[in-house]
Amino acid sequence: MTNYSLGLVLGGGGARGFAHLGVAKALLEKGIQPDIISGVSAGAIAGAFLASGMDPDDIFKLLKEQDFMKISHFKMSKQGFIRLDGLKNQIKIHIPFKNLEDLPTPLIVAVCNLNKARMEYISSGPLADIVLASSSIPILFSPVKMGDQVYVDGGVLDNLPIKPLRKICDKVIAVNISPIHDTDKLDNLFQIATRVFHVSVDKSTIKSGKLADLYIEPPGVDHYDILRVKYAEELFHIAYEHTKELISSGF
Repeated sequence: MTNYSLGLVLGGGGARGFAHLGVAKALLEKGIQPDIISGVSAGAIAGAFLASGMDPDDIFKLLKEQDFMKISHFKMSKQGFIRLDGLKNQIKIHIPFKNLEDLPTPLIVAVCNLNKARMEYISSGPLADIVLASSSIPILFSPVKMGDQVYVDGGVLDNLPIKPLRKICDKVIAVNISPIHDTDKLDNLFQIATRVFHVSVDKSTIKSGKLADLYIEPPGVDHYDILRVKYAEELFHIAYEHTKELISSGF
């Protein structure tokens, strides 16, 4: 088993994933480069681009141009309302690596296997399909079939996948972008579904966060809609400044 000096864990949170890029930029400016990345949902998307060697600023510019409706399209079905085929295409177009194991920086993607009702941490196989599966929030998004198994967002069981890195990394930095806050915005199916999802994973996320050597939770990130990229710049900036403050005393 390979041992790594530093692992970076990127949690799920939809459009809040722009905060991951702000964190990555601040870390890189301090010369902090992860040797391996673990991600789920939005963290898997950001992690895939970062693991491919792209600069956080360049990733931000690329993903900011892709608003929610550009990377998704509605398809009313019994499995989910929205397909993320556009996201899959963007990954194939902009990341020049077909499989997870081809990435310059190792990446582990957390997915939930619905057939077997279990968590899976995948480090090899078709990159675009696996990241897509990890990003497919149940009910809102259509699940992804790989082989004879059906997969959905790994955040269902582990929205901050520290577990696969803790035993193989000397230090682990974890970024949580899905803290819980009180809300009155429960007016439609999307808001209710995402709220139920976050409530269900909150306790396990808090527990996982305690295993990190450095736990980063950008302030106020929980007030941003997970399905809209409108506030991408704010999320990026908040996370960037917060991370700079955290590591200013050394890590």
